[in-house]
Amino acid sequence: MNKDNIAVLLVDDEEALLTSLQRRLQLRGFNVFVANRGEEALGLAREENIDVAVLDVKMPGMDGRELLLALKQEHPDMQIIIQTGHGTFDPGDPEIADKIFSCLAKPCDFSLLKQTIVNAYTNKSSSSSSGSFES
Repeated sequence: MNKDNIAVLLVDDEEALLTSLQRRLQLRGFNVFVANRGEEALGLAREENIDVAVLDVKMPGMDGRELLLALKQEHPDMQIIIQTGHGTFDPGDPEIADKIFSCLAKPCDFSLLKQTIVNAYTNKSSSSSSGSFES
């Protein structure tokens, strides 16, 4: 799989983590966009054709849950991966459960994150070709 075709949006208010993940994913051939706030992420998603978004849950302003709902409303085919270090996030919440491809604990092993992004992209590609969506 050519990772140059995978557009990834990373959203996190931790600048050092965001910069590190962006660099590591770019070195492995991903096309990476970053935002440190939900509102900025929505703007990028409107301008770019994003395949997979990796969202932090706890951010100032629009939090990850609100961003997830807004992104899925505007871009239903976008695959969403949640990264959280907070045990209060419930990926089984009926309002969001079918909108999340995966939920990873933070900090996450980089290899696991990279593979989850590839799997999410594959899921998007297969859903697009079949005309259905499953997460």
